[in-house]
Amino acid sequence: MPGEVRLKGLISRMKKVIAMNITYQYAVKFVCGESKGDVVAPGVYWTAINVHNPTYSKIGFRKKIAIALPGEKPGCVTDFSVCRLGPDEALEIDCKDIFRHVKEAQCKIKGRFLKGFVVIESDVELDVVAVYTAAGRDKQVETFHTERVSPRRREACLPDLVPVPRDNGMFCETKDGKLVVTVKNQGCGSAGHSITEVDFFSYGKVSLPTPPLAPGATVDLFFPIPPNCHDPDCEFRITVNASGSVTESDMSNNKAGGTCIG
Repeated sequence: MPGEVRLKGLISRMKKVIAMNITYQYAVKFVCGESKGDVVAPGVYWTAINVHNPTYSKIGFRKKIAIALPGEKPGCVTDFSVCRLGPDEALEIDCKDIFRHVKEAQCKIKGRFLKGFVVIESDVELDVVAVYTAAGRDKQVETFHTERVSPRRREACLPDLVPVPRDNGMFCETKDGKLVVTVKNQGCGSAGHSITEVDFFSYGKVSLPTPPLAPGATVDLFFPIPPNCHDPDCEFRITVNASGSVTESDMSNNKAGGTCIG
């Protein structure tokens, strides 16, 4: 029927929209440290980046440092690190933080002068304001400037990791004394390395690394079942992407519970 065809097409488009995630990216320029005049005027430069959560909910965002080198050379880029803010809370990223992240990433830098970008990504819009100050050789502030940073709106096709039930709809399958857990990426984007955890409750938790998964791919993981878990039945709870290292289109379907009958 033509109506059914149109409905199926609409549902297909809706699924694609749901799998797409809107990310707001802020690229904030920073200038930090003491310059001898090779690139910018001699003096001491500071940058303080203020980030405010304007929503009524607790949110998380991630940030990384991208160093810019003179001579049209790209510099080191750190891994993302996660920050969290409650409703109306704010934090500051200053030069001390930037140098610390660069040091932890083992970036090779010369001296104590850095330029580049702090890249902030969030699922919600934030208030991001950079404060720039500079002083001459006498260490007295000579310039002061604030700049509100506008976000870049990005659409990303995201993964969606889920635990897969057995054919009977349950999650208990054992092999050689181990619980078999199948993880599937049912999203439209690739998933990087993650952690899958099985909580056997009073008998402890077991975590296993999960390899990257392309869209539609699955992997079987084998979790040792703790001794005496069958008393007589063994209850467990599976959590995929337990560390939250993978940004997904839907994280509400990451958990599943089950029981292996003794």
